[in-house]
Amino acid sequence: MALAKETKGKHTVVTFKIGENEAPSTSDVLLLGDFNKWQTNNSSYQMEKKGGTFEKSIKLENGKRYEFRYLSVDKGWFNDHAADAYVPSPYSGIDNSVVDLTSLPEKTKTVKNATAKKPVAKKVAAKKPAVKAKKDDLKKIEGIGPKIASILTENGYGTFAELSKASVKSLEGILKEAGPRYSMHKPGSWPKQAKLASNGDWDKLKALQDKLDGGK
Repeated sequence: MALAKETKGKHTVVTFKIGENEAPSTSDVLLLGDFNKWQTNNSSYQMEKKGGTFEKSIKLENGKRYEFRYLSVDKGWFNDHAADAYVPSPYSGIDNSVVDLTSLPEKTKTVKNATAKKPVAKKVAAKKPAVKAKKDDLKKIEGIGPKIASILTENGYGTFAELSKASVKSLEGILKEAGPRYSMHKPGSWPKQAKLASNGDWDKLKALQDKLDGGK
């Protein structure tokens, strides 16, 4: 999955992309969110299907954050694994994806030189976005959803390598501190799964996950 952004003046064209095998089925997918008031009967937000992938571009106003989710016609709702953030939805235990347009780099501006006969283009220093440390997609670990992935990252376990070195007891402590909504999860297999993912042993990870039940 991916969110591609192209800023045009006061707006940004955001292209929402769902890669092959990332949707729960091959059925049609709707892109729904704050930008269309979550109207499921709005066919104009049906994503364009290209082989096994889905794509939709929409123009959004800068300076705002938009919550959204995808709706598979036959499999229901699902989130974007590449969203800018995740926030709790009005429904217990469910998060919404977020596309964040509140902080965009400034563009080159043309300013007039008082001593010159013609306007001279000068580059206005753009604000450099903070460099983010590389993080792994912890949602590839069975039993970890978007919110738990965010919680683990905030507690220093944002990569497979870091998570593989965590003790089950420390993970249980983090989940307990996050509240009863998360303490019910069992992280016993997460370090082992993370080690396989860190080593790139995806076949072994899949074989292990086939034996697990919700990560347990």
